[in-house]
Amino acid sequence: MRSLQILNACMNARRWLPATACAAVFATLSACGGGGSSSMSTPPPAATTSGCSASTCGAAVMTITDAAGDFLSYKVNLVSLQLQKSDGTMVETLPATTAVDFVQLITLSEVISARQIPPGNYVAAQVTVDFTNASIMVDDGTGTGVAVTAVDSTGAALGQLALTVQLDNTNNLKIAAAKTSRIGFDFNLLASNMVNLTAKTVTVSPVLEASVVPVDNKQVRVRGEISAVDTANSDYTVAVDPFNDHDANDDNNNGGSGHDANDNDKVLPLVVHTTATTTFEINGTPFSGAAGLAQLATLPANTISVAFGSLSGTDQSFTATNVLAGTSVSGGSLDHIQGSVVARVGNTLTVHGARMDDRDGHDDDHFMTGNTTITLAAATAVTAQGQASATPAHTIAEISVGSLIDAFGTASTDNSGKVTLDATAGRVRLDLTHVQGALAASATGNITLHLASIDRQPISLFSFTGTGSAAGVDTDPAKYVVTTGALSLTPFAVGDSVLAIGFVDPFNSTPPDFTAVTLADGVMGDNDDNDNDNNDDNQNRGKGAQMDIDWGNSGTTTPFKALSATDLDLNVGNSSIGSKHRIQVDPQDVDIEQLSSDVMIVGATSGMTLFAITGRHGRMTDNFQSFADFEKALAADLDGSTTALRLTAQGQYDATTNTFTAQRITILLSN
Repeated sequence: MRSLQILNACMNARRWLPATACAAVFATLSACGGGGSSSMSTPPPAATTSGCSASTCGAAVMTITDAAGDFLSYKVNLVSLQLQKSDGTMVETLPATTAVDFVQLITLSEVISARQIPPGNYVAAQVTVDFTNASIMVDDGTGTGVAVTAVDSTGAALGQLALTVQLDNTNNLKIAAAKTSRIGFDFNLLASNMVNLTAKTVTVSPVLEASVVPVDNKQVRVRGEISAVDTANSDYTVAVDPFNDHDANDDNNNGGSGHDANDNDKVLPLVVHTTATTTFEINGTPFSGAAGLAQLATLPANTISVAFGSLSGTDQSFTATNVLAGTSVSGGSLDHIQGSVVARVGNTLTVHGARMDDRDGHDDDHFMTGNTTITLAAATAVTAQGQASATPAHTIAEISVGSLIDAFGTASTDNSGKVTLDATAGRVRLDLTHVQGALAASATGNITLHLASIDRQPISLFSFTGTGSAAGVDTDPAKYVVTTGALSLTPFAVGDSVLAIGFVDPFNSTPPDFTAVTLADGVMGDNDDNDNDNNDDNQNRGKGAQMDIDWGNSGTTTPFKALSATDLDLNVGNSSIGSKHRIQVDPQDVDIEQLSSDVMIVGATSGMTLFAITGRHGRMTDNFQSFADFEKALAADLDGSTTALRLTAQGQYDATTNTFTAQRITILLSN
């Protein structure tokens, strides 16, 4: 217990204690564990929640998202999520072990738990992930992908890892009776992984960041079993059941996490608020507003629903803009495939890099390499995400090359393993599609893009044959015409990277090629876009940029020439710089090694910020919202013996002053 008390003292005063003081404690504790995890020989005290009620305990809504990396699939098991009080007490919050593909979280945040927990000041969290049966597919630039094995820095295969994240001491998670708070986690794929395609391995140094203040504007997804519908108050409640498991509360009973997966008395029913403009798709039929909620009330008990929307910044209430329920959710009575249409010939679609859920729930969210075939017919029902019933009804003519779709039908597999989905008597939902490219021209009501990707897939995968109108003009990805309507074009200049979110125009009808409902900065769009917000805040921001630099396997003790409370002087001439050394910014990437002067990294003075230091003490990450606090802790850590391995940042880059203004920074250190 004495070691635990010292550990808690270190965690609570982390940034003010000398690095060596805490390092000694962590070295001692690490010697007690095994397998490279952060296990402790004496477990911390566990708080009981059996006596919790809405009046005596508070509520915590926990979300998780991901910063993009070079992956097509990154599927691991999420085993446990414990919150730690300032006195060291641990509270388990995850109902059951569940599989999660972090690539699916690049454009949204998932509510992973909503729990009643004892009041108190929570200063840290421990998340346990299991790589034992991980399925990781690296994007090799062709869109096909390469399967890799997750290893640690010694080359050993990974198993369970306990990741500790320390919250900013000025913004701890404060739980009060009868109040609801939120904590958001970010598993940063870019900063966490170094890929070796030759060895087909990925060296994982997991970076888990957390904040009680949201650091992005991503859409929030809530999945769970419907427990009640209140048409009078325009809402319904769910027992949160995250990701894509068909019955997470019945699987993996204890999941190796030491908590009871069926002990649902601690699960807080999360209320999903709806409005007159909320759209519903229920068993394949679209509705809106009160009509949709009334239809929801007719469904059997415990029907699965998936809602997309946002959490209030004040009381953390969730309001849905779009709701799916019944067989419109994967895992119903039909086999389900989601993916991008890369070619269409007649009523046969070719979908690349698809994900599949079978109707029996034996294969949830399975990533399929190569191509998958989907067959349509005039009888195939078609709906569109976020749209109520249309007049005339949607038809299969609207499914074109580039469309992101959810297809439901009957799947079969031939002797070679190729999957075909027969949707002739099934249905297809048109999802919001992300197209990204350089702005070539703009005019009132439309823009022209030199297209680079569609839903993060390279344009080289797509065959646009047959997309053109009767005049025979097929879509030209180098002159991709996007209808923008009343969306503001002011923030964008020729050459800028633009992300357009919307729907591909019907097959055999282009140009124009695409109708946008949102425009965003193409560099930062995956981190900040809200697919249902036509007034995306990126339209009022500067040109986005991302920095990624590493210092090889050995690292460097001098990543910066100087550090101050206002800036970091990045040493661009450091001889240890490895394979990563770029600033991604329009109109082209900047090679850090080729710069004639050092890059000055400064913290943003407005907007949402999060700065993280990880790796210094085992698998702990310290989070800061103040750049000055971050710099103070970093300066203490870089004591001449500690090495820096990698730094990633997001923000804006000014080439004239060679200054990177960061909204987010993550730096990986090693003893």
